[in-house]
Amino acid sequence: MKTKIRIMVTVTILMSIGFIMMHAVPVGRIILGFVWLFHVLYFIFGIKTLKVETE
Repeated sequence: MKTKIRIMVTVTILMSIGFIMMHAVPVGRIILGFVWLFHVLYFIFGIKTLKVETE
């Protein structure tokens, strides 16, 4: 779970930089927003989270 969150935060930061840089391209911002949304949904529902077993 920790790794999953770290990857989502890293990708969100990088995509937000791209979002800011595209201030003059509204279509690019919309597409990037959809890509980010599908990325988050895929990480939440598509990738299984392994539970750590403690003894």
